[in-house]
Amino acid sequence: MCNAYGFNAPISRLIDVFRQLDLPMTWAEGSVPNLPPRDLIRPTDPAPVLRPLAPAAAGEGVVFSEMRWWLVPFFHKGGVKDWKALTTNARSESIDTTATFREPYRRRRCLVPATHFFEWSPLDPARPKGPKTRWRVTAAGEEIFFFAGLWDRARPAGHEGALESFALATCAAGADMAPHHPRQPVILTGRQAVDWLRLDGPGKALLSPSPAGTLHVAAD
Repeated sequence: MCNAYGFNAPISRLIDVFRQLDLPMTWAEGSVPNLPPRDLIRPTDPAPVLRPLAPAAAGEGVVFSEMRWWLVPFFHKGGVKDWKALTTNARSESIDTTATFREPYRRRRCLVPATHFFEWSPLDPARPKGPKTRWRVTAAGEEIFFFAGLWDRARPAGHEGALESFALATCAAGADMAPHHPRQPVILTGRQAVDWLRLDGPGKALLSPSPAGTLHVAAD
């Protein structure tokens, strides 16, 4: 389970990535945002998200906006703090059947840009609640990568306007992560990222562990 990540790259690099993918990029606020480096993004923080301009036509381009990390589903009518379920992550095995995630999976997929994420493992496996090592994980040879994400729009009681929020898809750990944690966020690069946004695309087939040698894991 991923509960911390970061995005330290300048916004110009993100623009370059989508230019190379031949995918137009626009801005929800109408202009390029002043996005400071964020080494640590935690649940409930606002974070950059990219979603299709047209849900049924991912090839038309993506729009950049910021959303709350910790998905609150459209059917929740209570206050934001009344939503207690830990929906920062969506398990790939049940992403299309779980009540909270099945509609976003069918209709509202997104990409979450990152430069790294963090995971923790106990120093002593016999003491899982004891001191832990924090691991910093990056994509080998890639400054920027994307988490496969889902987003939703709710109208919680007491919240001014709509609340847009997102979750990260997770899967079993690949060979690089398995020594440190049993699961990992789903990481997409290049055309995989575009294919995830396509509602008529591979879908769950993309939600697989990272191949050996594609992640770099170092004690932080």
